[in-house]
Amino acid sequence: MNRSSFRSVLYLAAILPFFFSDCKKSSSGPASGSGGNGYYTRFKMNGSSVEYDSQPFAGITLLKSDSLYTCVMVAYKDVNAGLKNAVTIIIYSANPIAANVGYNDPLKSRRSNGIMVPQTTIFWYDSTGTGYLTAGEFADNTGNTGIAGVIANAKLTITEMTSASVKGTFSGTVYRSDLARSAAITDGEFYLKRSQ
Repeated sequence: MNRSSFRSVLYLAAILPFFFSDCKKSSSGPASGSGGNGYYTRFKMNGSSVEYDSQPFAGITLLKSDSLYTCVMVAYKDVNAGLKNAVTIIIYSANPIAANVGYNDPLKSRRSNGIMVPQTTIFWYDSTGTGYLTAGEFADNTGNTGIAGVIANAKLTITEMTSASVKGTFSGTVYRSDLARSAAITDGEFYLKRSQ
């Protein structure tokens, strides 16, 4: 996949949270933060601790047109700032999304049209709104991206899933669309409200 396709995927990632979120921006209560509900996404970015607890949620659905189960997880530092300091994680699976299953690069899921998609893609937006994403979209089944120095290593496991919440761990290397910068996400964990 070329750099233009990479930018297209970043654009898609930028608009996806708005389609899946049933959360509303509100001026009541704190402008940021989870309002004391305890939901969050936290991780280390190049070794520095990061936590997003503004409107964290997970939505799980079956995309009938693709014959794939999908889980979209979103969290912001401040939901009112838009896609700045935000993370979106998307899981695709041919089987129902489940706890204690690894969704890892370079494993793929097959859409109904035959196109292979990564099981896990992590999108991260920095403080300027610049988007970064993991390289699974560009890797073959062996993890080869064909781009020197770019690795597909996203890993995610849902450790607990109820009708009310989703909890788990994740990691991966994210790349800016021009591939000039990358960042390592390690020690990622999430506890998200599950939207129905």
